[in-house]
Amino acid sequence: MLEVYETEDKTMEELKLEHHTEFETKYRVDGDLVYKFKEIVSEMNYKNFVYAEGPDFYYTKPDGSFLRYRKATTERRSEVTMKEKPSGAKSNIKRKEVNWRVDSTPKDTIVEGAIMMGYTFNFSIWKSCHIYNFKDATLVFYTVRDNNNKLDHFVEIELDEASIHKITLTEAMDLIRKYEKVLEPLGITHRNRLTKSLYEMYVKDIDYDKEPAPIDIAANSWFRSW
Repeated sequence: MLEVYETEDKTMEELKLEHHTEFETKYRVDGDLVYKFKEIVSEMNYKNFVYAEGPDFYYTKPDGSFLRYRKATTERRSEVTMKEKPSGAKSNIKRKEVNWRVDSTPKDTIVEGAIMMGYTFNFSIWKSCHIYNFKDATLVFYTVRDNNNKLDHFVEIELDEASIHKITLTEAMDLIRKYEKVLEPLGITHRNRLTKSLYEMYVKDIDYDKEPAPIDIAANSWFRSW
């Protein structure tokens, strides 16, 4: 579908974004800013708030593609996600994303399915997320802990994926800028948008010709609760 903007000397046509488009920006912040974040966002007209935490398991292929298996510990929710970055893109603001809810599927089945599709386990992280859902976007403050117990903190602005196909790229960027303005007291501006995704930050170089080692869930205290 085309949206047409009339100007004095020409007509500019801009395509709507496609279904299954993930449109988000991410910012690295200090952990103690979570309180300021919640203070700001809780005063806004949000639809609902969710606190969620749990492990994300990433499986990769030699071509750089990946599959993520997410298992929440704060609710009965599991999800498999695949994302595709546009060829030549310098950032991860706009990606293709597909998700499958797998709440009742045993984790062993998910793992075996990933292996059958040619994926190899690469890394896992633990995320703790403060999630505020709005009509047009979701604002999240989350902490990531890696296998070395290193903590990193992020703020994320993600546009509503269910309605993303109704807006153009220009309109999507306008929404991002709107929420950046709201979060400006946290130091959130277009200048500190991260260009790397979490996958790109934490992915490991692995030898795909070697037999993959099994995931030792019992040895890691993060995963003992599920």
